[in-house]
Amino acid sequence: MRLIISAVTWEPFLLSGMCQLELVPLADKYGCAGIEFRPYWRSSIDELPEIKEFLAEYGLVSTYACSECLLAGSQEEVRVSLAAMSASLSLAERLGAGIMRINVAAGPFNRELINASWWRQAIREIIGCAAGKGIVLGLENGPDAVGGDPVLIRDILTSFASPWLKATYNTGNWLAAGWDPNRALDILADHIGYVHLKDITAANAPIHPGAGSINILSLIGRLSREGYQGLYALEFPGGQSPAASVKASLKYLRQE
Repeated sequence: MRLIISAVTWEPFLLSGMCQLELVPLADKYGCAGIEFRPYWRSSIDELPEIKEFLAEYGLVSTYACSECLLAGSQEEVRVSLAAMSASLSLAERLGAGIMRINVAAGPFNRELINASWWRQAIREIIGCAAGKGIVLGLENGPDAVGGDPVLIRDILTSFASPWLKATYNTGNWLAAGWDPNRALDILADHIGYVHLKDITAANAPIHPGAGSINILSLIGRLSREGYQGLYALEFPGGQSPAASVKASLKYLRQE
């Protein structure tokens, strides 16, 4: 199992002065394979080359999680989001990332857009751009009914049938969206290209693996049996003690 750490675990610190470059030695310290970076840049022009060089020195991989979505309430909103997604792809390429996490929608969206010829062409162009850069787009299930429907995600993925557009399977978001994670895995098993490991409390609060109500070890076992051999990102809020949360996660996961 190839585990990586996620910048989101250090979010309060990254928003108050910490640089994402500092995550590289931390990943090495925890025996992880790499880092999922996020849009916490102070100056991407300055930071990206240094991070890419540092990753190479440590022999680590990287992924990138952008904030952009495939769907929105109107054609104009979608076009703005896809333009920003193209810019994020350029950042991911400069970082050397092989995967970029994207979202279904940030809120209610117009479902008629899915069948619109202009939308399908725009998504094909984004997929083509990602393929040209060697980056897999990972469409993640959100923690809500809007973006957390595995049937919708499967239907989007199968309609484009591209190896460059896969699912990001977030273990914790399914329950928050009202889905059993195992049922979601039944639906998406053939389409998963990236995994976010997150647990969830009885009150639907995200927490590190092993501290909530999901049997994440069982899900990892299923993913392995289904043939998944990709990255698992430790993707959860770390609060005021990210190190303690990561260490507890690793202790739990390395039972696997």
